[in-house]
Amino acid sequence: MIKKILTYASGEVLVKGMVFLALPLYSHLILPQEYGVLGFLNSLVAFLPFVLTFYYLYAYVRFSVDVEPSKLISTYFYLGIFLNIFYFLSALIIYFLFIVNYEIELKYFILSITASSSIFIFQILQMYYRSQGLAKKYIRMAVVYSIVGLSLNLILLLLLQDNILAMLLSGVITSILVSMVAFKILKKNISWEQYDIVLVKKILKYTIPLVPGAISLLIFSQSDKLILINYITKEELGVYNLAFTLGLSMAYIGSAFFMGYQPIFYEKISKGLSDEIKEQFNKNILLLVTALLLSLSIIFIAYEFINIKYVNGIKFAFIIAIAYSYIAFAQMMELHLTHIKKTFLVSIIYGVGAIVTLISLYIFVPIYGAKGAAMSLFISGFVISIIMYSMAQRNLYIEYSKFYLTVFYLITCSLGVYFL
Repeated sequence: MIKKILTYASGEVLVKGMVFLALPLYSHLILPQEYGVLGFLNSLVAFLPFVLTFYYLYAYVRFSVDVEPSKLISTYFYLGIFLNIFYFLSALIIYFLFIVNYEIELKYFILSITASSSIFIFQILQMYYRSQGLAKKYIRMAVVYSIVGLSLNLILLLLLQDNILAMLLSGVITSILVSMVAFKILKKNISWEQYDIVLVKKILKYTIPLVPGAISLLIFSQSDKLILINYITKEELGVYNLAFTLGLSMAYIGSAFFMGYQPIFYEKISKGLSDEIKEQFNKNILLLVTALLLSLSIIFIAYEFINIKYVNGIKFAFIIAIAYSYIAFAQMMELHLTHIKKTFLVSIIYGVGAIVTLISLYIFVPIYGAKGAAMSLFISGFVISIIMYSMAQRNLYIEYSKFYLTVFYLITCSLGVYFL
């Protein structure tokens, strides 16, 4: 089990490592105010990628246990097209009603939502590889995606005078190219004619109770920049956004452990192997601590090469990484709760986290600015992890090692207080 989890994790570290190593170079090419606009745009268009890919595709592994791959992929494909069209039209309406007041050009907004919506076929391929246990192919495609994206970013940044346009355009081209490749790969392995409306109803029935939780988690991860833009300059927002992006290294590494753990969890839980699940969970806590220390090291090394205009954000990056270690921990507990159909409870927990996030943002941001946003994420992540663990333990009656939990919270809390 550890080997499979580490395979996914090492692949994600490799892929995201390339992305994060490119950030110092970008910092010398992109001005802080431009990076601030990009961060604001990413937060605005994050709804579809978050809800569609994390929750609707989240259910893919769950249904892949007893549904034939062709039927499942065909159903997800057509469902994804419908959701993307709905998302695109809704986003345009929101732009003309609210976002135009922030002086964000329409072309930037359209490119941003196009990039986020056109990637879904590639993500279906990733889910297919995960459910089939094809970790190496999964990693290979992720590496290709990163190399293509980074190459296009650098080429367009050098060719175009508009840096924001260059970054967004490279995202659109990369998403379309990798989705075309993904479509061809899927076409060789499955039949597209097996769309099943009954399966759509099952997927929606399973996932709709999770959508409020998805929106709440979205508030946790993206509301900071939407609120910050009202209190700090776009240049300061750019410094924070680069720090936020580096802090996400923990989210990506943590999600790698989660993705490796998810298929194993369903396999073991279906066989009633609660002792093995408990043993693996305890090991996963140590893996998360290791991942956090690795993430902090990546951030520290990256800031050695970043443009001096951005260096003030290093503490924000450390705090954000710790906050996402709490979310990675909570997601492991979330698996246990969704399996026993406590999906609404999961949404309530994330809803509490969203409320804590918004309240703390409006308290700390006017006083501390960007530091206040980082503090808010740290506090909210801690609250979510504590509640999620408590509810999972209460509903499953599995007593996990208090030693491992103590180590996890002692290290994360100590580091968080130090950087604050």
